Amino acid sequence: MLLLLNLGLRNLLRQKRRNILLGSAMAIGVMLLVMANSFSHGLSDIMLNKVLRWVTGHVTVAFNERGRMMTEVFRDKAVFDFLKRDYSDSIREVEESIGMMARVVGHGNAENMILVGTDMSPAVSQRTQKETDEMWRVVGGRWQDLTNPRYENPVAISADKARSLNVKLFDTLRLRLRNLYGQDQSARVTVVAIITTSNIFMGSVMFGEVAEVKTILGFDEHSTGSINLVLKNPAKDAVQLANAIHDRLQPALAVIAGQAEANREKSPATVLGFNSDASFKAAWAQQISLVAGDFEKARLDKTALVAQPLARALGLSVGSAFTVRYTDKWGRPNALLAGKVGGIFRPEPQWGPGVILLQDDRFYESFYAHLPQAAAAAPGAFIPGKNHPAYALLAPEWVLLPRTSTTDEMTKKMREMGRRKYHATLIDVRTMYETAEQILKLEGVLNLITLSAVLVLFFIILIGVINTLRMTIRERTREIGTVRAIGMQSRDVRNLFIVETVLLAFFASVAGVLLALLVMWGLGSVPMNVEESNAMGMFLINSRLYFIPTWGSVFGNMVLIWVLAGVTAFFPARRAAKLAPGVALRHVE
Repeated sequence: MLLLLNLGLRNLLRQKRRNILLGSAMAIGVMLLVMANSFSHGLSDIMLNKVLRWVTGHVTVAFNERGRMMTEVFRDKAVFDFLKRDYSDSIREVEESIGMMARVVGHGNAENMILVGTDMSPAVSQRTQKETDEMWRVVGGRWQDLTNPRYENPVAISADKARSLNVKLFDTLRLRLRNLYGQDQSARVTVVAIITTSNIFMGSVMFGEVAEVKTILGFDEHSTGSINLVLKNPAKDAVQLANAIHDRLQPALAVIAGQAEANREKSPATVLGFNSDASFKAAWAQQISLVAGDFEKARLDKTALVAQPLARALGLSVGSAFTVRYTDKWGRPNALLAGKVGGIFRPEPQWGPGVILLQDDRFYESFYAHLPQAAAAAPGAFIPGKNHPAYALLAPEWVLLPRTSTTDEMTKKMREMGRRKYHATLIDVRTMYETAEQILKLEGVLNLITLSAVLVLFFIILIGVINTLRMTIRERTREIGTVRAIGMQSRDVRNLFIVETVLLAFFASVAGVLLALLVMWGLGSVPMNVEESNAMGMFLINSRLYFIPTWGSVFGNMVLIWVLAGVTAFFPARRAAKLAPGVALRHVE
């Protein structure tokens, strides 16, 4: 084989001009293929790692309190302490996703911007700090001033927005927005940093320290927004981790255990929410036996069904008002639930004597306003087990949405969310590969189109290879006869011509890759002044074209070219190998 390589290389050098022209055509084809693949992969990287990574993380645990799309809050962030504790091998950062659209009023102009909370604590890793500095470069002021108490609600805004709003460092802006509760709210903020962003998608973001932003939006100290997880190896771990977190978040029943009060009487009570969806009406009829009132009226009027022993103890009848005082999750003893009796039922055999069944919309209103302590800590609390016949009809702590694996499945799930009326907090665990599946498909389609176009180009080039081989074989017929006469086998003659062609493809593809790297470096070094509103900006990072060559695809493309060249050379080479030595030696041009 070494002899064939030496002979093939020598023969290539004998016909320099012809091989240089043919190799140049191959190199240009390889260059175009590598550049197109690198550009499409760069576009995917922009969307996945320069945009979605900051917007959703690699894995998102998203919340919508009481089914409201704009109320992304969970009332007890300690529930998610297990993320850092149990999955530290996979998770690099756990970030709170805190943000809200706001109308920003500057000096003589106003803009719509997104107020976003960013974590400035020492717990943030150096790698994330470095990525932040690369994504948003400070051109005025300092990031550190976002935590400076000297300024009122300090923020950082982009240089483009600063020019549009006619503001400079340390000027004050006014915000108008809606907080978590849908209430219109205004706030004053101080510009302490002016930044430039590497991509137009982030140009409308205004950053504040996460604690300050949470205060503006109405979060309390125990609440969190949706949680974004940044992983060490997202391609390997994202789906597996999302599935594991989903399994850990199966909800228990929502239970409020406290002291019911009415008519100056007190008695221990356990409040459970009942599912008020009309489709459950028949099922509830089998689970409770009313002695007064009407289930349908209680469902529609958002009133309570009270166990008969508790109603007697408190002197309650249909229409009576009552309150339940309980201790919240953080030990505060005077949380209050107020309700009205819509029906009285016999508790036997499956309900406790102090049970109150409250319509779920009304129940969750109190439950989320003051999360109760664990019901097991309250003496005499009635906590139905999973084998209780009405377990599926009672209100859970939250509703865990099913996992999805594609964008289409997630879209259907989102439509269902909008169609149904939920009263509980919705929790959805998803990866960015589900939300960005179309981006990955786009990269695949671009690569396929590029490959198809380049294969057409190579088909034309390989026709030239065939013609060149035929000419070469004709010119070297007497040489073929000579080497056959001194003992070279026909198989070796065939392989010699194939080796020559593959060597030509090898050197051409290497040259094409080097040329592609050089051209990509040149194009990526030229700044392009693109307006923020220009869609061309989505292809740019720091106002430059963004290419990411993937060496696996580069090598795969090179191997494809070598194989095509070898297959193309096989048939002319086989014809040359079949020439009889005597006939070849007598050949005269």
